[in-house]
Amino acid sequence: MINFYRKKRKSLADDHASAKASDGKKAFKYARYAIGEIVLVVFGILIALAINNWNQNRKISTSANLHLKTVAQNIKDDLIQLNYMYNFTDTTLIYSNKLTRQFKTLEPVDEKTTKYMLFLLLEKKTNSNKSGLETINNSGEFTYINNDIQDMLLYYYNILDNISAREEISNTFIKTRYETYFFENYSYTVNATSLWKSVQEYYKDDPRTPKELDKEIFLKDNQLEAMVFARHFQIKQQHVLYKQAIDIANQLLKKINENL
Repeated sequence: MINFYRKKRKSLADDHASAKASDGKKAFKYARYAIGEIVLVVFGILIALAINNWNQNRKISTSANLHLKTVAQNIKDDLIQLNYMYNFTDTTLIYSNKLTRQFKTLEPVDEKTTKYMLFLLLEKKTNSNKSGLETINNSGEFTYINNDIQDMLLYYYNILDNISAREEISNTFIKTRYETYFFENYSYTVNATSLWKSVQEYYKDDPRTPKELDKEIFLKDNQLEAMVFARHFQIKQQHVLYKQAIDIANQLLKKINENL
């Protein structure tokens, strides 16, 4: 009888141990399954985030490229002004050289002298349109455009800033120095004999006898000569900057078109 109970107890103990082992295996399987589910969920979330980021970046890049079209149009408008200013400063350099050669008596003072003097009175200023660049900067899209275009844009608009600074120097000098001196000492040369059509038209009905330029006074006018030199130097600096801006503007337009 005692042996029977011993055997029964052993059998129950073995069954309990077997059940515990089976429960352990099931728990391990469930844990492994749960971990796998968690990994899949995390992986799915990462993929979704990556796709969302890709879509977001694509939308921003598309928007940036649209704004680049505005930048390109701004640059085309700039080029009209820059080419005009380059030609204008080219003429100004020629006229200032002519005046200098006359001061040096390498060329005779003639009827064109006053034309040269008047031309140096002209104030000019470029007005660059930066709306496209400002839109890209304000939207935070600048870093989404092509790196080469980023560098070229920064270089281009830096040149335009230098141009504005040089133009301000020239125009201030004209208003405060050259123009004042000219009208104090040579205003009498603005008459019907002028080679400027606008001046001729203005004085076409003037019955008074025009007064010609006093060549002797002109040739001894060291102050005017120095001012002509100053105007020449100012314009020369601008002339170089206009050429640089024109070159980089054309390169920029080509690069932008390649990337749109």
